[in-house]
Amino acid sequence: MSEASATAGATTMAIDSGGVRLHADLTLPARPSALVVLAHAGPNPEARDDALAVILRHAGVGTLSFDLLTRSEDRFADNHHNVSLLASRLVDGLTVLRQRMLLDELPSLPVGLSAAGDCSPVIVRAAAIRDRDIYAIVCRGGLIDLAGMLYLRTLASPLLVLVGDGEQRVETSNRRALRELTGRKELKLLPASADAPDSAVAFEWVARETAHWFVHHLPAVVTTARG
Repeated sequence: MSEASATAGATTMAIDSGGVRLHADLTLPARPSALVVLAHAGPNPEARDDALAVILRHAGVGTLSFDLLTRSEDRFADNHHNVSLLASRLVDGLTVLRQRMLLDELPSLPVGLSAAGDCSPVIVRAAAIRDRDIYAIVCRGGLIDLAGMLYLRTLASPLLVLVGDGEQRVETSNRRALRELTGRKELKLLPASADAPDSAVAFEWVARETAHWFVHHLPAVVTTARG
């Protein structure tokens, strides 16, 4: 069950999952080619997620910024690492999206997933559960092996993993996990030319790679329609 209310430039969706009410902000460009869910755990998403959403929308991709925790739950660190709980809530949100698309309450669009840090394994697991409903995924950091081996091996969606320069443990772990995937996958390292992982140059690179992955992997029928 869900409710929606309009805000300036966005629609706030209320999504019920496991007895709690979650919130997500939906923003669509004039002629969207896809919808990317920006998943995060807590009221303040990954820094610059808002700017990333703007860049995606400039590329013709709508965004749904989805908070997987309530404000009271956000106070407890364990909730941020509960992949099973967060993935279940994300799947519930994806179900609501599909239902609204089927009812013509939203345009019928390919859906992608993007997340950073602790939510990276969450979107991998959710995409594996939804099988072929998710057309592409981008993870910024985080350890995707925490999604679970079964989910890694059944993932069908093209997956891009972006890793900061110098994050050797994260890079090694993710390269090992990617060997379990049978579908399209790629790991890219932040260029050494970036001053720091949180610099403007680094963000520009992350935003460019993210937008390119989602646009490049649009289903052929959507690409043809846009042309």
